[in-house]
Order: sequence, then structure tokens, then C-alpha cells
Amino acid sequence: MRTFGDIDLAEESNRHRDMTKNSPSSNSETAGLTAKVLAGRAAAAALSGPAVSPGQWVYRNYAVVATPDNAASPVTAERWATADNATAAVYIGGQLEVGPWTWPVSPAGRTIKSPIAQPAISYNCLTSLPTKPRALVILLGKTPVTRARAWRAGHAFELIAELFQSYVFHALGTIRRVMADEHAVDVAGRHGTGFLLTGTGGNQEIIVDPRTCHFAGYQFLGSGRDIHAAGAWGMAILGQALVPGPGVRPSGKPEPGKP
Repeated sequence: MRTFGDIDLAEESNRHRDMTKNSPSSNSETAGLTAKVLAGRAAAAALSGPAVSPGQWVYRNYAVVATPDNAASPVTAERWATADNATAAVYIGGQLEVGPWTWPVSPAGRTIKSPIAQPAISYNCLTSLPTKPRALVILLGKTPVTRARAWRAGHAFELIAELFQSYVFHALGTIRRVMADEHAVDVAGRHGTGFLLTGTGGNQEIIVDPRTCHFAGYQFLGSGRDIHAAGAWGMAILGQALVPGPGVRPSGKPEPGKP
């Protein structure tokens, strides 16, 4: 996955509610979905999933917008990777390639081979992260090096998009300027619910399935809200399943080269 300003918040106030304003109000019963509530739901959904070992293979089917030019017709791709992201696999020309590689696709749909870049926080270190969301956000904002305070929120958001483990959902609710977007649309054109962060170098969004609250995609939207705009890109997970090994598709998926 590639490494990850500003909109008029007043224009969005009817649809979004700033997560940092949590105090009860007289109209709290009718208030829109907040990032804190959405974070709690997403964390609960993740925690309800099966236990996964570091070497467990995961199949994913993606829709990818690498540049705004292909936003109207995203590239679709399938990939396999172990849960710890140490090894990945892909079919190239009908042959399965397996190794410590990442396999992004170009706007034309060509597969590119490059070394896997591990997140600044390794899989093995996840259980040692702070359990308190605010402390976790502070740590993520300074990882791997200390940044200016104005950039920490955006950087923490980017790392969460990479790590996105169960308890990390809770941290999204404590990042300043993160709002719940009840009208999010991913790059595949599906409607969902999102965590929207504005400013801090560009608007970016983590999207979750509105029914299951499972992670559904990520998109960088530049200074606006349009995936077709200059500098925008994103990805959406069309399907995901635990599988016995690389190259194995979930039941019902076609073999390479077959419709």
C-alpha cells in the first residue's frame, strides 16, 4: 500500500459532527453519528472476529484508483498476504509468485513487484502499544520520528490506516478534526460510513462497511472531497477471507484466466 488541504467545515456541519465535541446536549438524541461512536462499533466488530496467527494467509480482492485518471474505472486486483504482512503472493501470467514482495498495480492494471515495506510499528509490537486511545494517538503521531505538532494528527491517521487492528479503532475517535461521515463513497462507488480527517496535508478517509463496521477502504482526497481531483487516490476491499495458503481462493471464486 502506498504511503499516505482543507475544506470548509461549515458546509459539512449538517452531515458531520466533530468528534472532539462529546459533551451531552439537549438534542443529543437526534445528533448525527460521531467518530467516537463509530470507532467503538468498529472496534467491537474487529474484536468479534476469529483469532489470526501471524502466518495466516489472507485473500483480498481490491478496487484501486492509483491516479485520478482512472477514478471512473478502478483497476481490480487480487492479492494474498500473511497476517503479519511478511510474505505476499499474486498470479502473474498464470503463475503464482510468492515472496517478501508487495504487488501494487499501475493505472493501466500492470502488476509491479517491489519489496514489502513494513509499517513503522511491526506486527510483533502491536500488543505493546498503549491501551489508552489518547496515549496511542500521541505515540503514533511521533512514530518513527518526532514531527511538528500540526502534522501529528494526520500522521497518526495514516498509521492507523496501515495497522488497523482491533483496538486502534478506538484511537480514531481521539484524533482532533476526525469526523464521522455517514455519506462516504469508496472508490468502487459503494456507500459506507467513514472516518474523515481534514487538513494536516490533505483530506483522507478510512471507510467501514455500514452494516458490519469492518474495514472497507482508504482514500486520499487532496484538498477537497473528490476522488477524481488532482492528487487523489484510494483503494477499496471488494472481498476478503482467510485461506489455507497463497493462491487459494475462497469458495466460489474463479481460477486464473477464467470468468
